[in-house]
Amino acid sequence: MEPLYVVLLCFVSTAVAESLVTFTIKEDTPRFHTVGSIPDAFKLAANLTRDQFESLRYQFLTNPGNLFDIGTISGELRTNTSVDRESVCDFHTVCQKDLTVTARATNFGYIEILTVRVIIEDINDNSPVFDPSSMRLTIPEHSSIGTSYKIHSATDKDVGINSIQSYNIVPENGPFGLNVTKTLDGSFFVRVVIRQTLDREIQNYYQLNIRALDGGSTPNVGVLTVHVDVSDINDNSPVFTQTTYNTSVQENVTVGSDILQCIATDKDILDNGKVSYKFSQRSDLEMIKAKFSLNAETGQINLISQLNYGEQKLYEFFIEAYDHGEEVRMSQARVIINVLDAGNNAPSMDIAFFEGGNGSQLVNIREGTKEDVSIAHIKVTDADPGQNGVVECSISNAAFWLQEVSSSNYVVLVKSALDYETVKSYQVTVSCQDQGSPSMSSNLSFTVNIMDDNDNAPKFVQRLYQAFVPENKPAGMRVAEVLAKDGDSGVNAVIRYRLEGDIGLEIDSVTGVVVTSRPLDREATPQTSVRVLAVDQGNPPLTGTTTLFLNVQDVNDNAPRFNVSQYSFEVYENMNNIRVGTVYAVDLDSELNGQITYSVNDDTFEIRGNGAIFTKRALDYETQKVHTFTVTARDHGVQIQSTNIQVRVYVIDANDNAPKCVFPDEYNHTVSLPYLTQIGSLITTVQAYDADSGRNSHLSFQILGGNNHQTFKLDYNSGELFYDNTFVIKKDSVFRLNISVSDQGTPALSSTCVLEVMLTHTNMSMQPFPNDNADNKYVVICVVVVIITIFFSTVLITVIIIIRRNDRRNQERKAQQEKARNLQQFQGIDQRYYQSQASFPEDLSRKKKKEVSFSLEDDLDKSLDISGHSILDQRYNEFQPGTDQDKLKHFDQLLINPSADSRKNNLMKGSHDSSSDTSTDLTASDSGRGGSDVEMHHSSNAPDEEKTYNLSNPYTRASSFPPTVYTPPDRGGAGSSHKSDNSASNRKDYTGLTPRETFEKKHGINRHSQESSRSESCLPSYV
Repeated sequence: MEPLYVVLLCFVSTAVAESLVTFTIKEDTPRFHTVGSIPDAFKLAANLTRDQFESLRYQFLTNPGNLFDIGTISGELRTNTSVDRESVCDFHTVCQKDLTVTARATNFGYIEILTVRVIIEDINDNSPVFDPSSMRLTIPEHSSIGTSYKIHSATDKDVGINSIQSYNIVPENGPFGLNVTKTLDGSFFVRVVIRQTLDREIQNYYQLNIRALDGGSTPNVGVLTVHVDVSDINDNSPVFTQTTYNTSVQENVTVGSDILQCIATDKDILDNGKVSYKFSQRSDLEMIKAKFSLNAETGQINLISQLNYGEQKLYEFFIEAYDHGEEVRMSQARVIINVLDAGNNAPSMDIAFFEGGNGSQLVNIREGTKEDVSIAHIKVTDADPGQNGVVECSISNAAFWLQEVSSSNYVVLVKSALDYETVKSYQVTVSCQDQGSPSMSSNLSFTVNIMDDNDNAPKFVQRLYQAFVPENKPAGMRVAEVLAKDGDSGVNAVIRYRLEGDIGLEIDSVTGVVVTSRPLDREATPQTSVRVLAVDQGNPPLTGTTTLFLNVQDVNDNAPRFNVSQYSFEVYENMNNIRVGTVYAVDLDSELNGQITYSVNDDTFEIRGNGAIFTKRALDYETQKVHTFTVTARDHGVQIQSTNIQVRVYVIDANDNAPKCVFPDEYNHTVSLPYLTQIGSLITTVQAYDADSGRNSHLSFQILGGNNHQTFKLDYNSGELFYDNTFVIKKDSVFRLNISVSDQGTPALSSTCVLEVMLTHTNMSMQPFPNDNADNKYVVICVVVVIITIFFSTVLITVIIIIRRNDRRNQERKAQQEKARNLQQFQGIDQRYYQSQASFPEDLSRKKKKEVSFSLEDDLDKSLDISGHSILDQRYNEFQPGTDQDKLKHFDQLLINPSADSRKNNLMKGSHDSSSDTSTDLTASDSGRGGSDVEMHHSSNAPDEEKTYNLSNPYTRASSFPPTVYTPPDRGGAGSSHKSDNSASNRKDYTGLTPRETFEKKHGINRHSQESSRSESCLPSYV
């Protein structure tokens, strides 16, 4: 891409400038966080017009690590990820990233190369860490105060004040302290310093916690556990049980006999506490070694050559007890052996142990044996007479005493409680001496071994232990190490460890190392404790206890969680900045990991820190009834966790819309009907709507004005307008009804509209009624044929056609017969009369196209063809005088006003409407709501009488011609006589004829031609 920009720069006319701005963010800032605005920081709009500035587009030339994102149009610099300063800059004190951004516009050749420096500030998000987290030191006892030992320091990924600032030691008042030195690069040298003298024989183990603290507002702590073993040095010399050992032996004592045992002990351990014996160099070793031997391991002195009272009465020498340390330490004891003359025999001694005896020189006694418990019986015998046979005995060890139970019988008893942990064995010597002169004595020595009793429970070196472990770590992570000691020995000192309870930890029964047995969950158990048991293997076993406090450190492993699956709220419309409701999420993590921030993805709403949702603008129920959006809850952990929840806000309708009329409206507000319309007839329906809902949209209708004489009634709920009252009018009348439409809201809103209703002054022409059963039958057949299936329709239509054909043939045959019979009767009619009618057919044919036409069947007594005879009847009446005119008048009355018995077979008069073939029904144009202009014109302006005559008088037209009376031309001046004669002649021919035949003959109508034209239609014709 860079070569491409170089080429582009060659063609840019505007000078390229380079600038630098600096933004600062804190590390772990969440993704898409706004760092700053490039155009604002560089003030790019200062030298550009608004259009030029808005045409700028921004992009990176360099973006190290792809850490940031830039808005192409807005120029807003955002984080592309959560930036971890430690990952980006390691231990650099200043963490910064330089970005190169171009701002360019191709439409006017503008480019700016901008350098942006983003400084990433450190936050205290890392704790000091010791690696490894524990170590062991071995320090010799009696080391010099001030001696120091180096330990490894902690590391902290943070920098500056957030890095490690100090160390301390726990316990603070113990024999150890810290020597901490800070180097130039900010690291530390840490040394453990001895502040008090260490004595292994008093305490041989210490546990220290070295704590490293950073400089955060709430310091993070790292802990190093230091196990200090106090090693032994040879600081104790062997100590004899007695400083002087004094005994007497007969000169005749058997060679190889045990003379006495010298015992010394050393408080040190291992080689430093191992004691050996030897004769002191200051003694006459040659003489001593000639008579006695010394067991170097046990300190036992034996006779190796016969004693001679005469040679040497007394042997005195020193024995040295020494250990095996690097610097050998030793002590001495004096030994005095008196040799007795055999002339006075020394007393003899026999010993018997009560229990635990092993021969005559060893007895095993359990520690804890109470005082005054006898352990052995000594019998002393001296056969010498007199004072030579009087014996007194004594015991050499202060832990025991000798009791004379009878003459020559002694019992060895325990003088003080025996403690294995203090002295494990005793060398006891009982000396008996007679009263002879010289006095003779005998010594009896035996060893008392103290058998260890399990009287010491294991004891932990620390009363309490504290450990820290991050949650979710896999099983097997080391947590702590405990140590207990037992003052007993052997199997009584063998310790096994175990935990009392299951808290996700397990302990090595031999070493005391505590590890996790499963991943720990801080949210379930942030802090807990468990008793650690140290059990020895004695019988019965004894147990020591301590408490391990476990602190589980939080990691961001929980996303915020809402207590419901979806929120639904309601809010009234038209209200701004109103609280809608509150969402609530919880995060089981702690501190920053548990702090929650809410956000919403709908610009209509805003959410505040406590989860309260507010509207940012007024809501409109009619525009949107339900708002659905997503609320996101995010925590502030290093790895941000978030949870979304859907929120539905239902807008509650307010009565803020008045009803609106659909009909009538400004352009369509007229309906018309004849004033003789039946009472209760539906005229029209007022149509309206209300944009609100519920009761706010329930409409009611009422007439406010214009309803004179209560002519109309408007249904309150449906808006239907009915014809409710009638009265006589002489001309068309218009009613302007002022109608109110109201809703049921609170408060109620209403609107008005005007409906014009025109009552037309019209003659209700007679409607035709069916009067022929045969025709009616075919009509019914035709209707049924339409409803039936296609197959049966075809069959029925075929049958009807056949029947009609036969019927028509019969009618034609009958018409031929009647024509032949009546032909003579019509020959006397005046030819001039027919000539005068020559112009009638044309007018009549034109009129018949618009008038109502009826075709009747053969029964002349019941069928009349009005369209074919109305004109002739009227005109005939106008020029026929005398009796014939009266008869015709009577016949016309029969046509127009039939009797009650035959009314159903007569025809009603046709409509006066000149624009359509029928007009007796209410007609309204404008989609059924108002009469058209043509209808209004033709349905008014003429009186009823004139409109009635228009039906039968072809020369009278409602709009053009006035009614006229036709007068036949005078034929040779004898018009009157002609009419009289003609009437007389006609009356002579009417004898025996039916009324219709008489009418046809009177007017010269050819019935056969009418039947022929009528037979062309298979069914009667109605309008």
